[in-house]
Amino acid sequence: MKNSKFLHIVLCLFACLQLFAQEVSSDSIKKLNEKAFSLTRAYSFGKSLSYSYLAIQHATNNEDDASLAYSYNILAKTYHRMKYRDKAKKYYKKALKIQQELDNKRQIVLIYHDLARIFQDEENFEKAHEYLQKGYEVAEISGDLENVLIMDWAKITIFQSEKRYKELLTFTDEMFARVKKIKAEKIMYTARINYLEYTKGNTYYHLGNYEEAQKFLEKHTTNEYTHAPNLATSYMQLAEIYKSKGEVEKQRMAQLNYQENLKKKLDDDRDRVQEELLANYSLGKDQLKLDKLEEKNHQNAIIVNRFKVVVAIIILLLIGCIILGTLIVKAIYKKIKSNKLLRMKHNKLEEAKLKAEMTSKTKSNFFSMMSHELRTPLYAVTGITHLLLEENPKPSQQQYLKSLKFSGDHLLSLVNNILQANKLEDNTITIGASTFNLKANIDNIIKSFDLLIKDRENELHIAYDTEIPELLVGDSLKISQILINLISNAIKFTKAGTIRLSVEKVEETEEDVQLHFCVQDTGIGIPKEKQEKVFEMFSQNYDVINEEYQGSGLGLSIVKKLLEVYNSNIYLESKVNVGTTFTFDIRFPKAVDGVDPNIEVHLDAVDFSQLKMLVVDDNKINQMLTKKILSTKKIETDIVASGAEAIERVKYNQYNVVLMDIHMPEMDGYEATKAIRRFNKEVPIIAFTAVSLDDSLHKIIDSGMNDMILKPFVASQLFTLIQKYMK
Repeated sequence: MKNSKFLHIVLCLFACLQLFAQEVSSDSIKKLNEKAFSLTRAYSFGKSLSYSYLAIQHATNNEDDASLAYSYNILAKTYHRMKYRDKAKKYYKKALKIQQELDNKRQIVLIYHDLARIFQDEENFEKAHEYLQKGYEVAEISGDLENVLIMDWAKITIFQSEKRYKELLTFTDEMFARVKKIKAEKIMYTARINYLEYTKGNTYYHLGNYEEAQKFLEKHTTNEYTHAPNLATSYMQLAEIYKSKGEVEKQRMAQLNYQENLKKKLDDDRDRVQEELLANYSLGKDQLKLDKLEEKNHQNAIIVNRFKVVVAIIILLLIGCIILGTLIVKAIYKKIKSNKLLRMKHNKLEEAKLKAEMTSKTKSNFFSMMSHELRTPLYAVTGITHLLLEENPKPSQQQYLKSLKFSGDHLLSLVNNILQANKLEDNTITIGASTFNLKANIDNIIKSFDLLIKDRENELHIAYDTEIPELLVGDSLKISQILINLISNAIKFTKAGTIRLSVEKVEETEEDVQLHFCVQDTGIGIPKEKQEKVFEMFSQNYDVINEEYQGSGLGLSIVKKLLEVYNSNIYLESKVNVGTTFTFDIRFPKAVDGVDPNIEVHLDAVDFSQLKMLVVDDNKINQMLTKKILSTKKIETDIVASGAEAIERVKYNQYNVVLMDIHMPEMDGYEATKAIRRFNKEVPIIAFTAVSLDDSLHKIIDSGMNDMILKPFVASQLFTLIQKYMK
């Protein structure tokens, strides 16, 4: 606290010294400048320079930037009238630099006006227009029409000097409108209008339009707020106009008025010049004073700045020395306290990290368990439904069984979406790479929607480009999932309409092919304000979901994230009550020439009756279903309920294929397979599991299994996989 008070005292003393040094007030400097300006207008340039010299000296001593800029401006105006244009430009630019630092827009505009006029006088019109444009830019930013008007007056004189009379005529009309918008005193308003009338009359005169010129010039000569030079010009031009019309009397009166006003102007100029000559000033002498003053001010500024730096350093050193000891003590104390807090925060972060890891692991285990627990009973539902439909049920029962199958498939799709959404959220999804037939995949997808399409009274059309290679490399399950979600969405939101799926080849190289997918419907459409949100998880098309449009809101979010894994984007176009179109592109590597292992075989032509298989599953219903499905192809089947029993059976029996469940009590399918591979490396072992491929593929391969089928499954998928491993 003592240190702080000492610093305040030092700073206050320093400020007081600065204030006492200001011997001349800003008002006094302003009066000096006003006197200099009035003397300049009276052509008393010598006296004007002396007053400007004093104003600049006092403004510099006071470090009063605003007064200094104004002083430079007045000095520049003096040189401008004296036609010392280089000196005028020098001081205008000095004033401009300071006014820009002060951001005084009115003064900046005035200086740009004067610079433009100087270059106009030098007939350097390119430079004049450059400063004109800069002035307009500042005026527009300020939002003050008076600033714009300042630049307008300069523009009039530049156009006149360039003899651009047609453009000037249009511009004066704009200025009339601008002057009328600005609120001003009556005298100022009348003077401005009068000058514009004079300008317009003068312009019409130079364009040869004497009728219009006469109208505006006569207005100008009858106005009480006029300048002798302008009146002289107006009467001279009117005399020429009257002469051209043969109006001798009017011509004579105009000439007399012209001579009278011209004489008045010349008398004023003569008096001022004589007064200035009598002043007997030396421009070189006054300019030398100003140059010396500027050099002196520059040197003084350097000395003052150095002094300030030295004082500041001394003050800082004193303060630093006084409080250094305190800071060191405080720093040590803070460091001890900080280290303690850091240790506590570190421990909390470690604890939070462990909790997060445990939560993530628990979540992963939960979803893995749920995958198994949900798919296992679904296998029973879909499997029994399939078997009942295969046994030629009564017509009255077929509708119930088909509804049951549809509900089971819908529930399976929902389970798949929930589990898939979890993997996508955790970034644990993987894209497989195997050879597949895209056309065959699409045909199978369409068949699975037959019942739903009929129920919704829709028509589904397929347009498949025949130039697409037959075999591609990719993850057929992920592609199927994308298409299933989009098509089911289209069917759900379309009633008695049309759905169209098209696949088109966009580009093909020796290694790969780019395909364009389009799913289009004529359904209810998506409102524009909801189109961004439909790809969010659990998002629905409508705020109030009725039974007809109910769903989980996961499909489109899964599609978007799966396509991101493929480095692709999905695009949406939709109009309410017209329909919706989804499009996306995917690039697939082309398959090496050979046989496609995934092409559907004609299972009816395959003899499975010579096979003997071992089914390892701890669920009684699953055992019954699997055995029943295998019996449809007359396959001899042994059933065991544990991994340990499976090992004993394989030791003493010859099996063509082993279907191995993964999750079983005592010994799971992984351990059982590893044990079998120690004495039998030939028998094909197919993982028969409800755990998704993404969760278990690496463990299946590491354990020694040959392949995998996911429960629930379509019977043809199982027989196709068995046929693949038949010797």
